[in-house]
Amino acid sequence: MSQKKILLLVTQDHGGAGEGILKIARLLDREGHKVALLVKNKTKIDNFIFEYNHKKTPITGLYNFLSNKITKKIIKYKNKYSKIELNEDYYFFSSDEKSININTSALYDLIGFTPEFVFSGWTAGFLNSSDLLLIQKSSNAVIHNISVDMNHFTGGCHYAWDCRGFTDGCDTNCPAILTKTHKKLAEKNFNLKFKNAKSGNFKIICGSGWTLKQAQNSKIYKNQNYFPNINSLIDTNVMKLDDKNVAKKHFGLEKDKFYILMGCQNGNEKRKGFEYLLKSLNIFYKELNREEIEKIIVLIVSKNQVNSFNEIPFNKKHLDFVDDYSKLSLLYQAVNVFVNSSIEDSGPMMVSESLSCGTPVVGFDMGVVNNMVINGYNGYKAELFNSNDLAIGIKTIFDLTSSEYKSYSINSINQIKEFSSFEYGMQVFNKILNE
Repeated sequence: MSQKKILLLVTQDHGGAGEGILKIARLLDREGHKVALLVKNKTKIDNFIFEYNHKKTPITGLYNFLSNKITKKIIKYKNKYSKIELNEDYYFFSSDEKSININTSALYDLIGFTPEFVFSGWTAGFLNSSDLLLIQKSSNAVIHNISVDMNHFTGGCHYAWDCRGFTDGCDTNCPAILTKTHKKLAEKNFNLKFKNAKSGNFKIICGSGWTLKQAQNSKIYKNQNYFPNINSLIDTNVMKLDDKNVAKKHFGLEKDKFYILMGCQNGNEKRKGFEYLLKSLNIFYKELNREEIEKIIVLIVSKNQVNSFNEIPFNKKHLDFVDDYSKLSLLYQAVNVFVNSSIEDSGPMMVSESLSCGTPVVGFDMGVVNNMVINGYNGYKAELFNSNDLAIGIKTIFDLTSSEYKSYSINSINQIKEFSSFEYGMQVFNKILNE
């Protein structure tokens, strides 16, 4: 395949959304393409990552004049919407689709080429659809937005919950905006995003089976013919099953205990659904005898202490958030099941990582669980918001015989190899790059 010139956009090169796009950049770079990853703040050493700051990038002559005018408009626009009261559950971070934050001439000078393809991930606080359109018009590049959440087809929120604005078009009834005088903002953002997407012929790449369904129902992308789905790409050379006993020993875990892993960066977020997990653990607890209860230990990994952690009825242990992928792989291998209680999520990556390490997953029918976890095969997919069903899923894994568990483990690994590995990802991107 001929080398393509590819630009990827993401606010930061770390964290869940940043790491996801960084993996794609590394994959495409490894395949021999000319790759540039543009970020607001660079923290990784990869030489294809470029830091771009609209205010610091040197621009001369006419560009300097226009840049100053644009900067003044940005300040005026942001001041206008600086006092909006928002419902934090909707993560309404992308409130500005109008301002221009990029200078294409300076951008191409910085990365050293004019792109043929652009892949845009989570760019809140960095770039918007108007910037994307400017890049498309100046380069004639094919634009693909990667849905690490819902923002590419909403009026500003990253999680819509029950709101159907993304299917019909946002209006003044936006539940994310609480300030009455600013209720039109979501509608204006949506209409401009819709217009930009049509003008630039933007396409969407889905990050899970759940976001695929959302994209197919969205007003902006519903007429797209093909919806690629990359399912949280996993490096199976790192996230893999070696020896569970060695992994348990690394974390000082006992060989004959049953370990339930739960975790995320912030366990107190409503959308992570820990209240439902707590209920399910209490239901599960009541189903067991004393000997079975003593066998179970709950491990929770997060950057903060979860408020309801002490209410978990089983023996429990809090672990600091693990950033090193090799250690994280060992942790997944060391436990018996990963329980994902997200009730509003496009991922999380932990679901796919756990499966890749041969550890079954129990979770609500949401995000990656939607199409990567199969009942009776590699885990249990529970009805959304149904704590009783989630408890049934946990007990299902707990009750597996040694041979049954081994089959689940093998099936978990195979599911990732087929639908979430780097090899699968390159099949998807090869199709996109050769359309």
